Amino acid sequence: MKNKIKGFSLLIAALMLVTIATPIFAQGEVDPVVEPEPVVEVSSFVDHPIVKLLASFFANLFAPPVVEEPVGEDVPPTEPVGEPVLGEEPVVGEEEPLPEVLPVVVPEEVVAAMHEEQDLGFGEITKLLSIVTQAQALCVSDGLFCDVTVESLTAEYKAGEGMGELFKKYGKPEFTGVGQVRKAANPKVKSNNGKGNK
Repeated sequence: MKNKIKGFSLLIAALMLVTIATPIFAQGEVDPVVEPEPVVEVSSFVDHPIVKLLASFFANLFAPPVVEEPVGEDVPPTEPVGEPVLGEEPVVGEEEPLPEVLPVVVPEEVVAAMHEEQDLGFGEITKLLSIVTQAQALCVSDGLFCDVTVESLTAEYKAGEGMGELFKKYGKPEFTGVGQVRKAANPKVKSNNGKGNK
């Protein structure tokens, strides 16, 4: 009788073990979770007419720098130096590093972010972009203000520098308002409507 009880107890213990182990195995097999594509939020101001105007007018600020390559110079392949030793690969000139891939900057998104995220008005944005354009020109011609970027100037302005102080520091730019940019972007040709000058 004792053997029957022990056998019955072992059978119950084995069944309980199988019952407990089964959910563990089922939980171990996790279905792969498909993560949704990250949604890139586009500002609602990207299609605003003034954002488009400023982005196209100051587009050169957002274009990556053009690296000039030498024209007409053929660089001959370098030959291995010395005689190769058996078992060693001949050493040919060093490989050039791959060019750095610059992120694509969409001017409309930058201007819209300045307006929406930085809480800047379109007049302020125009002035800041004009100062950066002028600083870049001075960098090329005189080597001045080469460290001025849209980000650095915006940070300087947001830190408390007034627009007048920025004008004193970097010089007053040619374009200080949206109206001036609009006139420069779309100049109207004046005509005399067929009337001759007398």
